[in-house]
Amino acid sequence: MYFFSHFNSQPVNQSYPSQVSECHGTHSGEAVKNQTITLDLLGPLITSKTRLKLLIRFFLNQNLSGYLQGLSKELDENTNSIRVELNRLEQAGLLASELEGRKKLYRVNDSHPLTADLTSIVRKVSGIDALVDKVVDNLPGLSQVWICGALARGIQADAIDCLLIGENLDRKYIEGLSARVNELTGKKVNALMLEQMPDEKREQCLLVWEKGVEKWLPACRHIVLYKTEINTC
Repeated sequence: MYFFSHFNSQPVNQSYPSQVSECHGTHSGEAVKNQTITLDLLGPLITSKTRLKLLIRFFLNQNLSGYLQGLSKELDENTNSIRVELNRLEQAGLLASELEGRKKLYRVNDSHPLTADLTSIVRKVSGIDALVDKVVDNLPGLSQVWICGALARGIQADAIDCLLIGENLDRKYIEGLSARVNELTGKKVNALMLEQMPDEKREQCLLVWEKGVEKWLPACRHIVLYKTEINTC
């Protein structure tokens, strides 16, 4: 992943769990293997907090696009920091842009060879993969899994808000789902069961798994994108 070291931004002060630092210098992979899967795992690779926020913002939900000013407010970062990192990501080919009037609209460059891999990584550290893996094999009547709330907008959150669509779903299993996913990701799960997905919710949520659909993005297992244009400004 040369593009991480290719960016010559100043590192920011970030704190990572002690378990991450304890992994350095060990001869065993157990410390890393047993870590909770969180964003802190990306700390040694992506030293810019602003860049990390932008990667999550764009690669969690590739349907989303954004303008400079809107991204600055959304991510609570100053405009100059956002501009610098947007330029670097665009120069690396990970983001593409187009002019709309006098504003530049940014989006994921889905033709970049690393797009699918970055999407997979971001969704893994955000807890989405862990959620899907836990529900797909244990809920026979499940037909769809939707992510809503902050994660659907590309904003990192301490909880995963999801809609589980299907018939005769095991309520008892779902009630214990949060504890299982929390062990892997450190995140709480807020799950709502429905037999059908309400139309008014489709533009607010992200479809991440659908029964019978095995592959939608290269190297991204369980990922489905609901093709809706959502521009935030």
